[in-house]
Amino acid sequence: MLVFCYNLFVMNMKVERIVVGNLEENCYVVVNEKKEALVIDPGDEADKILSFLKPYHVVGILVTHYHFDHIGALEELETFYSLKANVKSRVFDYEVIKTPGHTSDSISFYFPELGCVFVGDFIFKDGIGRTDLGGNDFEMKESIQMFLNRFSGDTVLYPGHGLATTLGAERRFLEYIKSN
Repeated sequence: MLVFCYNLFVMNMKVERIVVGNLEENCYVVVNEKKEALVIDPGDEADKILSFLKPYHVVGILVTHYHFDHIGALEELETFYSLKANVKSRVFDYEVIKTPGHTSDSISFYFPELGCVFVGDFIFKDGIGRTDLGGNDFEMKESIQMFLNRFSGDTVLYPGHGLATTLGAERRFLEYIKSN
């Protein structure tokens, strides 16, 4: 089983990453000190995700957008844990932020205690999500502008594919995209 742990331990919480499916989608798991877990974007390989989650008590499932590579295992996890996606968890403190552009319903999840945002396919390391699969260039630029105005450079971004980055590392590229 290929599992990458970012070992981001803040306030006794950690973020772990499971790479799943043919498109190597990032499924994230946020775990607190009580071993309660929140699953973000269960894209594929439900058995692999469920196996990884065995030591934890799953209290929620979050989805950044509904493209197949982000929800391939969603139905199985919802059934297994008797949970519905994007129902606000009372265990974890996070904010839902609308970030349309990649899709019209794209959302990101900001965890202030961790100083991170799970951005789905909105922003990648050295790139942004496509806008031709149910998205919109104008909305993408507005979402980028909002992110640049709202978050500091040390905010960690966890994308739907590839490696984590920071807003500071992506700022120059994002400034260019929003201006062109």
